[in-house]
Amino acid sequence: MSLPSKPDWGTLNIDLLESILDYLLPTEEYLTTFSQVCIGWRYAVREKLQHLLSIQRISLLILPRLYDNGKKRYCFYDVMKKKNLFSVQSWPREWIYRGSSHGWFILLDSDSYQVILLKPFYRREIRLPPIKEGENYRHLGERISRCALSVDPDSSKNKFVLMMKISSFNIAFFKSGNKDWTYIEEQMCAVNDIVYINGLFYVLDGFGVLYSCDVNSDGVWEVRKITSPKFAPLSYLVESPEGDLLRVIKQYGKPGFEIYKLVWSSSENSRWEKVMSLGDVALFLGDGESVSVKASSDFLGRQTDSGCQPNSIYYYESKASGVWTQSYYSTYVFNVSDETWTSLHPYHLPPLDWISPKPL
Repeated sequence: MSLPSKPDWGTLNIDLLESILDYLLPTEEYLTTFSQVCIGWRYAVREKLQHLLSIQRISLLILPRLYDNGKKRYCFYDVMKKKNLFSVQSWPREWIYRGSSHGWFILLDSDSYQVILLKPFYRREIRLPPIKEGENYRHLGERISRCALSVDPDSSKNKFVLMMKISSFNIAFFKSGNKDWTYIEEQMCAVNDIVYINGLFYVLDGFGVLYSCDVNSDGVWEVRKITSPKFAPLSYLVESPEGDLLRVIKQYGKPGFEIYKLVWSSSENSRWEKVMSLGDVALFLGDGESVSVKASSDFLGRQTDSGCQPNSIYYYESKASGVWTQSYYSTYVFNVSDETWTSLHPYHLPPLDWISPKPL
């Protein structure tokens, strides 16, 4: 009597593999183990991740979790669906989170001052040269820095520029292909935010002065003052779906916001114009990358239902934002039209940031 033949797991139908993946706990350990069985299973995992990230139109909230073994994990939480979609192991303790951009974590090695770009859903790393060590940078401590990528490195054959706040008053940028960082000598007061729009970086300082930074030419950069001062203790820069530059000012100590759109002028007299309504747009504001989405259509104009509320701002509390609820850390949605807010979920640990997932 012959023994039954060993099953050929690699010949399982791709639809069956995807059905199995639907029931797996979405952690990198489970998916990594699954993908190591054979090439076919690895392909199924890749396609599943690609599909999940391609239909994820809204930013995910990054939530820290502590487990019985003392190890920390980060969960990616969909505030609309009210569920964790994915979780990953934390990075080494010496790596400090500095922000996110285009679906990448931007991390700093506190020992070597090396900057690491990490795509969490794929564990893909890009290691950049160390930033020049300085006393001012040490004072930043564990606080989230301000940083922005020009593009997603995966969509541009690894051609990108990263700009970072490296002290309270200075910024630097790194161009892929270069051997070192370039340090911008223009002194700015307490950099509030950095964003990249239409080929230029924009930097907002603590006095509310907006600067443009053109770093497109090799070995040459140009910094221009765009607006006069308009002070606010906490401001965010975000690009609208139409390509306008918005400045959102957080009212300190309560869930309120003021929204302004940049009105361009050829001189340094460009001005901020108050916006009374966001229309079909929702904003996701945080200490890292802030983004805007249309609530009822995707970037191609196709009708979709993202589940998010139009004319609204999604926001999480952090130590910088001013405490106004009993549960110290909370996420809420603010309705711009009637200036009301709705709490979405309280947390025992502070959310780390929003992240906008991108497929490979």
